Amino acid sequence: MAKEAPAKAENAAGPRPFKPALLLILLLPAAALMAPIAIVLVAALVPSVVARIVDTSPGRYLTYTVLSLNLVGALYFVHRVLTMGNDLSVAMLVLQDAIGWLAALSGAGCGWLLFLAMPSVFAKMAEAQSGLRMRRVHRDQSQLISEWGDTVASNES
Repeated sequence: MAKEAPAKAENAAGPRPFKPALLLILLLPAAALMAPIAIVLVAALVPSVVARIVDTSPGRYLTYTVLSLNLVGALYFVHRVLTMGNDLSVAMLVLQDAIGWLAALSGAGCGWLLFLAMPSVFAKMAEAQSGLRMRRVHRDQSQLISEWGDTVASNES
């Protein structure tokens, strides 16, 4: 019993706040060791930074969709750096590759399109569910009328 009380107290305090400075301190040594990959990723993920600046919604869904698909497109750059050698001169050569930019920017564009298309997709799904529900209600209503007569269908109280 005594062990459960501290656990409940921690949960009552809520989740710990995100500390970007701590994340930056932890990622800096890794970025220094893999400088060419870090340079290439920073350049390729610029559309994600723009999406983060533009996104003012509380859930930050635009940022998540653009970042995830932009990161997938940026993997082409990472692959090229790793196959050609992890060197700063290689990073500059890789950044000149038009196919890599096409992949990174296409990923970001697909993220934007996915974000913009989802509201209409969900609206159509809700409309279809509503139509199915209305058909079910009318079917049940006609079944009640056939069992109980027309008095069930009247609006009188």
